[in-house]
Amino acid sequence: MLKNKGKPRLTNEKKRKQSPHRYPMMAVLRSQEPLDPSEFAEIVAGHRKFIAGGGGGGTWTTLVTSDDDSGIVMGVYVGQANPQAGGAQAQLQHKRLDGLGLRKVELPFANLCGVSCRSQNLTAANLAGSLMTDSDFAGSNFRRANLAGADFSRSDLTRCDFRQADLTGTDFEKADLSGADLRGAIVKDTRFTGAQMEGVLR
Repeated sequence: MLKNKGKPRLTNEKKRKQSPHRYPMMAVLRSQEPLDPSEFAEIVAGHRKFIAGGGGGGTWTTLVTSDDDSGIVMGVYVGQANPQAGGAQAQLQHKRLDGLGLRKVELPFANLCGVSCRSQNLTAANLAGSLMTDSDFAGSNFRRANLAGADFSRSDLTRCDFRQADLTGTDFEKADLSGADLRGAIVKDTRFTGAQMEGVLR
């Protein structure tokens, strides 16, 4: 369990974006047990109802509990199209997503902030508009995935496969894309500010 002493102090995301460091708490998150597949299936089903009821189309902001290495990043969803949407928006932040069936998964506008999802198959997944900052996706396959409007800021995306993926409006600010494959991807209004791009195939 992650603990903070005293009352958490929330720091604005604009200040956090100045830091080039990876998420220091990732080592703690990786030590947790992976999310149970049955629990994940329930989350996806609830999210499907949330989207069907008009819950998509919102925007994200992130907060961090402190400026030091114990700070925990949290995603906050604002401005959804329909606050009365049924189901429940997928809240997967700080989860380990190893060993799950993620191929073609439908999780647009989901919260995947700070997840550990290394070497997973997300081929043709729909993650449009989702928050995936401060996460570890190293070696994962996003081929033909819909990642339009997704935010990968500060995430580890080394050796990821983005071939034929839709990266329209995707934010890779200060992400590590070293060795990633972007050949054939739709790159339009995509942000690479401060990203590490060594060995990227384009």
